[in-house]
Amino acid sequence: MHLAIVSPFPPTITGIGQYGYHVTRAIVSTKAFSRVTVLAGATANSESNPNHLGDTELDYCWRPNQLKAWRAILSRVKRLNPDLVWFNLGASIFGRSPLSNLFGMFTPMLTRHMGYPTVVTLHELIALADLRALNAPGGIIAPLGAHLLTKVATQADVVCLTMRHYVDWLSAHGVDCMHIPIGAYHEPELLEETEKQGFLFFTTLAPFKGLEILLTAFDNLRKEYPQIKLTIAGVEHARFPNYARDLKTRFNGTHNIQWLGQVAEENVMELFRRSKIVVLPYTASTGSSSVLYQAATWGRAIVASDLSENQKLARENDLQFQFFENGNVQSLQNSLRILLNSVELRSAQAKHNFNSIQRVRPTTTGQHYVEAFKRALEKHKSRK
Repeated sequence: MHLAIVSPFPPTITGIGQYGYHVTRAIVSTKAFSRVTVLAGATANSESNPNHLGDTELDYCWRPNQLKAWRAILSRVKRLNPDLVWFNLGASIFGRSPLSNLFGMFTPMLTRHMGYPTVVTLHELIALADLRALNAPGGIIAPLGAHLLTKVATQADVVCLTMRHYVDWLSAHGVDCMHIPIGAYHEPELLEETEKQGFLFFTTLAPFKGLEILLTAFDNLRKEYPQIKLTIAGVEHARFPNYARDLKTRFNGTHNIQWLGQVAEENVMELFRRSKIVVLPYTASTGSSSVLYQAATWGRAIVASDLSENQKLARENDLQFQFFENGNVQSLQNSLRILLNSVELRSAQAKHNFNSIQRVRPTTTGQHYVEAFKRALEKHKSRK
């Protein structure tokens, strides 16, 4: 059988591209497909990136910010004629403009209408998001656009979602969907804790990620803990190209901050090894966070804002976080201080989360996707 995968690729340091990379590895390891082709979203120098996926074919056939990306994808699907197509989607993977993303989100529906069994993984239910907190474009018509985007993106044979309450909401609207948690990207390994007092912020850089709050709290904490360090890893969000530069200028006088930008995939584990605490100060949510799972995979304590999505994620996956009041710098400082001062609390949280992550290893994720693919094939009464 031949599987075609549409996803941002090769992966950036965080986000949906990284998920697509690791889930592709998990799917390939199931040996359910004799041929796998990734129809990749090309970025600068994409072709020069090494292919760590063995016989998996990488075809950089579309680019973000192109209104005709959908046409390039459909043309390639028609030429390849695969048995199944999996789309790994987020609300902004097709570019900065709402129009380019709307056009791109039509692609699964059009692929299905061409007769191909189609599975979509939707990382965000933008119809349920706090659009104002996310600085979403569109003004007063943004909610209408969000519902349209959600409606269009879910026109597939099977829709996979990374949070269970998303499944509950879509199921109530008649969509055939499955819950597949993000899970571990690697086989879990409980890393020994470093001697250094290091914080790690690891995600795309955007105002709703709460980096400004963390930088302020870090600056205040340095008066008590002069040896603490903060590592900031991740690329700028497509909609906020100057955000990181402005923050660097504003906090230029704060010492012990390391801005790494994009980091190679093979160096990700080392980011966690060098840190004591992983911090997610998000002020708004766009869905489940892979960083939480990666912290659990490597055995690192977590401080997170008390967004309802974070709390639901903790309950759904039996994970423990040190929560702080969303947007409150003093509350964040207190939570960081609590974990800094107690190796016992850090160790207990890390071990609990490490045990919980065993249930969602990469092999488990791969098998979940095989089940989703079977459902899509059955809907088309495919012989395969």
